Amino acid sequence: MRSFALTCEVLSRLDSIEGKVQCAAAYLISRPIDEVSLAARFLSGSPLPHGTPPSRVGAASISEVVGEQCGLSPTAVRRRAVTKGDLGTAVEILFEAASPPNTDASGNLTLNHVARKIAELGVYSTEGRAQRLRQLYVSADPLEAKYLTKLLVGSLRTGMQASRVEEAIALAFNEPLEKVRRAHMLIGDIGEVTERAWHHKLTNIRLRPFRPVHCMLAHPAADTTEILKHLALPAIAESKLDGIRAQLHVYRGQCRQYARSLEEVTHLFPELNIAVEILDDDWILDGEIVAWQEGPLAFEKLQQRLGRRQVPLTMLLDIPVVYHAFDVLRASGQDLIDEPLSARKQVLETVPNVGAVRRIDHESITTPDAVGTLLETAFKTGHEGVIFKDPKSTYYPGSRGRAWLKLKRPLGTLDVVVTAAQYGRGNRAGWLSDMTFAISSQDGKLVDIGKAYSGLTHSEIRTLTEHFKATTSKRSGDVHVVQPTVVLEVAFGGIQRSNRYASGFALRFPRIVRQRKDLGLRDIDDVQQLEHLYKTEKGRRPA
Repeated sequence: MRSFALTCEVLSRLDSIEGKVQCAAAYLISRPIDEVSLAARFLSGSPLPHGTPPSRVGAASISEVVGEQCGLSPTAVRRRAVTKGDLGTAVEILFEAASPPNTDASGNLTLNHVARKIAELGVYSTEGRAQRLRQLYVSADPLEAKYLTKLLVGSLRTGMQASRVEEAIALAFNEPLEKVRRAHMLIGDIGEVTERAWHHKLTNIRLRPFRPVHCMLAHPAADTTEILKHLALPAIAESKLDGIRAQLHVYRGQCRQYARSLEEVTHLFPELNIAVEILDDDWILDGEIVAWQEGPLAFEKLQQRLGRRQVPLTMLLDIPVVYHAFDVLRASGQDLIDEPLSARKQVLETVPNVGAVRRIDHESITTPDAVGTLLETAFKTGHEGVIFKDPKSTYYPGSRGRAWLKLKRPLGTLDVVVTAAQYGRGNRAGWLSDMTFAISSQDGKLVDIGKAYSGLTHSEIRTLTEHFKATTSKRSGDVHVVQPTVVLEVAFGGIQRSNRYASGFALRFPRIVRQRKDLGLRDIDDVQQLEHLYKTEKGRRPA
């Protein structure tokens, strides 16, 4: 673990991508075979292989354990994290300042030991997790504690995203980068890819049932002009449904579903087990799980079924779902991802529409006028938009290229006022970049509707931070409640009913478009405007 922590420290200080890749490659080469897969996973910031239960450890649990070890309250630990903008850095400083120092730390914490303990965190109760956290931290020196913390909270921030780790693997073991990337694309586990590269066994890799791969994604298009610019006609077009993306695997009498994050969600959708009755053995479909009752229901309905350990029978009956398949990656044991989409669609046509498993209808678009007509039809029938696809495109897991383009229903923007600002993390550390915003209620009060941090430049954030500090009326931890003087224009991906905010609504995927210095508090939008947008959106899709 010491070597890993030192490597991360160097990586975080290197500016050039080439330097980072060379540093990571040198680290991988230095690892013995029984550690090399773990080393790659750790570098990517995901210490556990796919299928391992999540650690379920957050900043609160870490703050409590670190506080015990350093003689501080959890609140004091979190306060230090706020001032540093990063919990890992705060933990390092606290370990260095601990009196007496952490004499139990040997500096010999191994990757295998850390990986084993992190895996155990996901299967134990609260007290069991705390005990294993203590065992990890008591054996860590300050630098190890820093990067252990960063791993646990999923915020390594060394600039080594998956593509850079792939480059490091290729460099370390003298393998072609494309072979490494394809192997990772099909296996989905950077650790297994590294071990195969160590043995020079990166060929003849196939999809495997119950081992999901990352989804191929559609690139957002601004308008029909962009669609026609990047896609030659004829093109395949299908409605974009408002649900959750999921792969459906059928093998040896079992059916399992995996979300876009690769997390298994089978227990949430038992009605999809009907797939084992309608498909031959060894299939992998790609599609969308949608709340459906004689048509699409609002996404908020589907959300009620998510994040549960078990879905009650009443909810299964009240909020039924349908799996809408739009692609097939594997059929009867044969990989199809290298086949053109037109051929994959022909195979998909052999899947019968039975019960909760159906195919998404698609059309062949041959004229520019048909693009606009199809969009209008999709909006009127309650769908999010339309996805246009190149019929010659192969399926490339994890990519977001222009072989697939999506055009969503425009919802407009809202003018809102900032009511609170919170310190950010990473490159926003030390700046009040995370802003809660509100609109006006019917009686003139401000009611919050969301929170956003993306869209402004670093310069704008720095200027606003000084303004927020000067106009803070109340402070709670790292949150500044501010006077309502800053007006923003925000865009969003949707509107949903929510008990989280006093307005009764919440914006989905809000993004700051710009600061409106020309507007004041009296100019912001109100709940009536928000309700109008909500009803307009809802009118396009059944509730």
